[in-house]
Amino acid sequence: MNERAAAFASRLQRQGMGFGIVTICLMLILLFGEARRWGHIATAAIGFIVLFLAAYMLFEAALFRLIASKPSEEEGCRAVDKLLAKLHLRRFPQATRMLDARMAGTNRLLLKLHLAFVVFLVLFAGITTYGLWGHI
Repeated sequence: MNERAAAFASRLQRQGMGFGIVTICLMLILLFGEARRWGHIATAAIGFIVLFLAAYMLFEAALFRLIASKPSEEEGCRAVDKLLAKLHLRRFPQATRMLDARMAGTNRLLLKLHLAFVVFLVLFAGITTYGLWGHI
């Protein structure tokens, strides 16, 4: 079992679940708010992007758990490639990408999730603060 892949999968799962739950809670607060303006629509749109990326992180975590469940890193990466090809999500590659390359790509996706969440929080805070002052 590959410990690095298991630890990385655990980290992805925690972050995906955390960002997803917080975003859903804040979107519910936004939904039950009284005003429906452009700011609410933009915040909801960014919120859905955050939810999509959080779900993507959970999928990635499952793939890294598959890698971790195999006896060798190469065998686990090959199993992920086969699965993605079976699901028609990606063509079966000529050369298998190893764990470090996969982790680097997923870290880039994680950065996008963090940036989208920050934008969502800024928009939500702006709408909430502006609404509390009574200008909406």
